[in-house]
Amino acid sequence: MSDPVPRAAEIRRCPGSPPVQPWLVTEVLTGYRLEPNGIHGPAHWLRVRANGLALAARTPGACIEVVELFALLHDSRREDEGHDLGHGERAAAYAQRLVDAGMLKLDASGLDLLVSACAWHEHGRVSAEPTIGCCWDADRLELSRLNRRPIARFLSTSAAHDAHLQAAAWQRGYDQEVDRSDLAAWGLEAVLAGGGGG
Repeated sequence: MSDPVPRAAEIRRCPGSPPVQPWLVTEVLTGYRLEPNGIHGPAHWLRVRANGLALAARTPGACIEVVELFALLHDSRREDEGHDLGHGERAAAYAQRLVDAGMLKLDASGLDLLVSACAWHEHGRVSAEPTIGCCWDADRLELSRLNRRPIARFLSTSAAHDAHLQAAAWQRGYDQEVDRSDLAAWGLEAVLAGGGGG
């Protein structure tokens, strides 16, 4: 049986952290070095977002704004499509620069969560912290784009073990689907025209 979905009051909102806006996506893409339709590009970010929001809705204490910002930033400073050791730390440093420049309005605890989630997402850890767990699980549930299933011991949240949630994430990634409303929300229609990307 799946976990009950928490009531809205149980979903943590992080003060001062707005959802991702198209201008922020444009800013992030200006420094993105890889092909936009690559396996770690914007279509992947949007599927991580979809997974993360589904996980956060079932994970009391998860900050949905940080989960969404993680989806945008976690692979945004990659230098190649391979292992690219250090890409998480580069994403974390970039998140800090965005806050310092006034482009992200995160309080200290929200920034700490985002920086930690980005910095450590590539290292195969799990976390009992609800927000970080949702971030890492959202990315791991997107392995289906590579025809790989997540390994249960590397999933942090109970929600990520839900068969229905896993099936939906698998289908999205395997089919490389991106919801049109998600494309529009992030202003990515033109960037990903002609395909969902990797």
